[in-house]
Amino acid sequence: MLTELLLGIAAGLITSVLVTQFIRFRQMGGLRKIRVFEPKDGQFNTAFYDYFIEQINRAAEEIVVTGEGFTYRGSEGQRLADSYHSATRDALARGIHVIRFQTFNHVHPRWCDRLRELLTQYPAHFHLYLVNHVEDMRDLASVCVIDAARRNNVVEMSLSTDRDLEDSSVRIADTAIFIHGRKDLAQALRSNVMSMKRFGTVKLVTSADQLNASIGEV
Repeated sequence: MLTELLLGIAAGLITSVLVTQFIRFRQMGGLRKIRVFEPKDGQFNTAFYDYFIEQINRAAEEIVVTGEGFTYRGSEGQRLADSYHSATRDALARGIHVIRFQTFNHVHPRWCDRLRELLTQYPAHFHLYLVNHVEDMRDLASVCVIDAARRNNVVEMSLSTDRDLEDSSVRIADTAIFIHGRKDLAQALRSNVMSMKRFGTVKLVTSADQLNASIGEV
């Protein structure tokens, strides 16, 4: 059910991008309305993460995000993971509400530590939902909606793939899309993501102890 939902979200976003390609270079608030990032061969999608972190740093009210977490493979992978975590922590410290749907429950120990840290330090602003997958199920795409109710909202979608980087297979964010200033799309996507709470496989995690009992480390 969850995979079908995320596939539907991905299909809807891709359709929207195709329909609006003709405005790709239109300027809006100093930003292109649509930005697309793809990794270079043999490298992480560093430009995507740098841009993603910029958007998190600009958040004013709320971040809704889905994702598997980070694998911390290689020096660059560790840097990107740490930078993403720092930006999320800084947003929480500013009073931003971060709603995360953790879509894979077998995670790297370091990522689990990061989730525990945010649950402990920001219990009023970090809202963690754990999606209980079967062990071998992975998501095609992750999505993020920043400030859906505001004019300067951001919709992000990234497709994940396994690539051979730094002499090992690493699951990375591959092609990624950002859509700026589409309030209708942002609110619709936020609503779709939040609807996952109705599924029996999704549960709210409110403490580090509850997280320890619910998630496995790899």
